[in-house]
Amino acid sequence: MLALYHFDRSTAAQKVRLSLAEKRLAWESRYVDPSLSKRDQHDPEYLKLNPRGVVPTLIHDGKVVRESQVILEYLEDAFPAPPLRPASPYERAQMRLWTKLIDESVHVDSRTIGQCVAMRFVTLEADPATLKKHYDAMPEETRRDNDQINNEMGLDSPLLPGALRRFKRIFEDIERALGNSPWLVGDNYSLADISMVVYANRLETFQLSALLDDLPKLKDWLVRIKQRPSFAEAVVKWGDTSSPARVRHGKEAFPKVKALWDAA
Repeated sequence: MLALYHFDRSTAAQKVRLSLAEKRLAWESRYVDPSLSKRDQHDPEYLKLNPRGVVPTLIHDGKVVRESQVILEYLEDAFPAPPLRPASPYERAQMRLWTKLIDESVHVDSRTIGQCVAMRFVTLEADPATLKKHYDAMPEETRRDNDQINNEMGLDSPLLPGALRRFKRIFEDIERALGNSPWLVGDNYSLADISMVVYANRLETFQLSALLDDLPKLKDWLVRIKQRPSFAEAVVKWGDTSSPARVRHGKEAFPKVKALWDAA
């Protein structure tokens, strides 16, 4: 049996749901509500499964597997068909150079962009005591410290320019890679594409898709992936992540974000 602890808007959870959908695997949903009023990710019982207090967490026949990139590889090992890793050792190595970037910078930078552009407004409206409990309960100091800086300073956060600079560089690398093949590695859709596409889609949900206007191959790649049945199953099915508030805040933030992007 497969069970997944997740929530709808999490890019890390979206990646795992994409893989499950591509492999047509049945799984039990265990929803983790991250709202400040619930904070399910900080529940002591959940922390026993995932000491970092993040999603996703996969349970397979009673065994716990955590960290999204590890889960993706685990699913390939446990359920190899249909394959989402290239057949040749060299192309597998190329795939892992892409997936390695997620833990090196992409995921943290994505959170910085999201907090600075829109998600910070939830914390600004929160009761100070509730917000303090939220920060105090976060197991990871770096994640907590980054969130506090980004939530308090927003578009003036000192962390935002670097996050946008690294995003731009990686997206330009994606554009170059797609000049040689339809997918990031070779001729087949792989974990490299699954790992990266959720972050391109995230820019769209924050009304920042115009940042990609000079990257036509990346935009076409994003459209092709969104047309796959797995995207509807793994992302669209779980709700529209472009809430009215996110749309409004994204549009308001765009001029400043675009200026930082252009300067990167």
